[in-house]
Amino acid sequence: MNHLEEREVVKFVLDGRSFDTATSTQAAVSRGVYVPGGRDHQFDDHIGAEQVRFEHIVFRTAKGNFFLHEHTTVKYPKGKPVVSDEATALTAAAAVAWIVNNGAAVIDGTDLPLPNEA
Repeated sequence: MNHLEEREVVKFVLDGRSFDTATSTQAAVSRGVYVPGGRDHQFDDHIGAEQVRFEHIVFRTAKGNFFLHEHTTVKYPKGKPVVSDEATALTAAAAVAWIVNNGAAVIDGTDLPLPNEA
């Protein structure tokens, strides 16, 4: 399954502006799976969960604004998975900082002040 092509359309209103994943371009992505309470996630909010899957995507709107869409699925031993979708408006510099800090893959660096290539 390719999550980038089969993603659900999500709309957010942030700071009085509308952001839509369907009409925006994916600029960078970080995705993965981890077990809460592990070494790298000692301060995790998902106590008692078996697994957390995440797909966090920085989008660029048609007007050149950036936002981060964080899609997370938490799986507990009993019951249905808990899914959350959150968004944060970003400046271009904040988007680059997020990419660096999260080891994200850049899909389309248009309008991002990325470091020079090696």
